[in-house]
Amino acid sequence: MAEATLNGVNIAYQQMGEGPDLVLVHGLAASRAFWFLHYAVPLSRYFRITLFDLRGHGYSGVPASGYDAVTMSRDLAALLDHLDISSCALVGHSYGGGVAVEYAGRHPQRVSQLVIMDTKVNRLQPEQKLSDSPYLSPFEIEIAARSGHDWDNEKQVGLLFLEVLARWRIGGGESATRDAFTPFGEGRGAQRAAKQWLALLDTTGASREFIATGLEAEAIAALPMPLLLIYGEHSRCLPTCRALQQLLPQAQVELIAQAGHFFPMSHAGAVRRRLARFLNIALPETEAGDAASGDASP
Repeated sequence: MAEATLNGVNIAYQQMGEGPDLVLVHGLAASRAFWFLHYAVPLSRYFRITLFDLRGHGYSGVPASGYDAVTMSRDLAALLDHLDISSCALVGHSYGGGVAVEYAGRHPQRVSQLVIMDTKVNRLQPEQKLSDSPYLSPFEIEIAARSGHDWDNEKQVGLLFLEVLARWRIGGGESATRDAFTPFGEGRGAQRAAKQWLALLDTTGASREFIATGLEAEAIAALPMPLLLIYGEHSRCLPTCRALQQLLPQAQVELIAQAGHFFPMSHAGAVRRRLARFLNIALPETEAGDAASGDASP
């Protein structure tokens, strides 16, 4: 791991592999480790991979403010300048996709290809409601019932779910319905991540900044680079996907069947293969499936 002070904040990052540059941006309540095993390691045979922790996440600094996607895109720009990366393929999941869109809109000549995975773009989807997807996992049903919140009228379901889940985890919550891909999983690392997330919400301006808007729709529609949209069939970010399709009809779109928001982990093999096709690389047959995710389907 290395660090650089960018825009007054220490940003933790790492690089691996050789070749054209591929930059991966994680989402909220995660870290660069999100990408490591299923994406950075296999793809480092073809690319120089850059991973980093968003401000307030992982081993990066925790300033009092600057958690909107626009400011985080400036962190990304400063990091790429620091690393002398003039052009890259850019991949973002969830909030990381919002950061990637903001960066691509402001530096289109520096993004060769753009991949957005299950992102809610605030400009296009200012609210995220329970009704945005008819599907609720057994674990979501259980947590919602225990929390006491009025989920039907909540306007930012994803953010509230992360907060409720973190408080449940540090309170010693256990559940037979929880899947292996929900944030704040098992062990000391899960406890530390949950505590870090709650500290971010409780001591900074992150909660209100996460829902700030960025690029206007017209600027998003002007994105010139090849674009791949990957969304889960059961995702509550699908309103963003539909809006992006209208703005960017040339974009390639992939829906991951029977998948929710965290499909990059739960369906890693399928997602990696789709990503490889978009990036014009041929993965070996030994990587056609993913034993860890149970994904071996074409």
